[in-house]
Amino acid sequence: MGFAGIAVDVGYWEYQQREQQNAVDAAALGGAQQLVYSNCPNENAAKTAALGDSYDNGFTDGLNGVTVTVQNPPASGPFAGNTCAVYAQITRKGIPSFFTRFFGVAQGATESTEAVGLVTSDNPGCMYLLDPTATFNLNVAVVVAPRCTISANSSVVETLGAVMDVAGFGYAHTIHENLLSLFLKASPAKMLPVVDPCPEITSCAYLAANPPSASGCTPFVNNSLLPTSVSPGCYSVFENNLGVVTMNPGLYVFTGPVQNTGVITGNGVTMYVSPSGGPVGFNGSVALLAPPTSGNYAGVLLYQDPKNTNELQFNASASLSLAGLVYAPSALAEILGQANVTFGQYVVMVFGDAKFLAGVNLTLPGPTTGGSMIKRATLAE
Repeated sequence: MGFAGIAVDVGYWEYQQREQQNAVDAAALGGAQQLVYSNCPNENAAKTAALGDSYDNGFTDGLNGVTVTVQNPPASGPFAGNTCAVYAQITRKGIPSFFTRFFGVAQGATESTEAVGLVTSDNPGCMYLLDPTATFNLNVAVVVAPRCTISANSSVVETLGAVMDVAGFGYAHTIHENLLSLFLKASPAKMLPVVDPCPEITSCAYLAANPPSASGCTPFVNNSLLPTSVSPGCYSVFENNLGVVTMNPGLYVFTGPVQNTGVITGNGVTMYVSPSGGPVGFNGSVALLAPPTSGNYAGVLLYQDPKNTNELQFNASASLSLAGLVYAPSALAEILGQANVTFGQYVVMVFGDAKFLAGVNLTLPGPTTGGSMIKRATLAE
């Protein structure tokens, strides 16, 4: 009877413990994922999500001897006080016993499992191509991104002699590696299709939920060679022809075409392209930085409405430096020219599709350690 108890009862308890551990892992991870969307801390949001995930995995708080405890931040342990950590514990009483009843375990066993989910900022993604019907053409480009990953949902990826020095390159469907193409660091790897990262970027999610007003728009057309500045506002046309324009910090809303063949600079700039706005052409010389790490638009350089399919063009024939999120999830991005495109600071690009024309040298520095703008939830303990 004793050996049967060890073999059957203990095995059954271990099986139940594994099921319970899976549920508490899901609860902690689900609570942390909710913090990605609502910011840290938010115990009510984390608890609601964690209890929901625990229920979905068969463990309902207050039912069948189950108690689910959720804390944000954790009250103790290695992550105590961490506002971006979610502690979950599931305790279950009365797990049935069989042969061990003959040895005083008539009431069944009690099991307790715990886990910690954590919001991190270590996502290395720098380029996301979301359109599963498109063809991603690299066209003999040179891409240097040692701390960045590129993810393509494209139906076909054509390398065509490209040289890729990237931390990771994922493709969801098919890749045609030309014999002359070269991957110096990470080789292409098959992956599941990636989802739009906007919900994991706080300011991007804010813009998606709170599109700015597109009323009272005026045209801006600069034909002067003298330096000039432009203020935030709504523009039906935004065009700089050979001039030198400084964009003052703030939010710019575009309802029509945006073109530059001169020089444009700006620090603390967010550009919102409405459903009717564009196409956008970053030609000439461009040096634009997104707002710093505070405010509703922090980190967002360009946001193009997901319903807008107008093209974006990045012409490398002159100096081009962008920093921040460039988000156009339904658009084709063309990167062309015979010179270097160097994003001197961290940039994340999200497009429907991309096409590199021959001769482009693209440099993406990627995030510093723990400095990614794309948050993600991980199981920390």
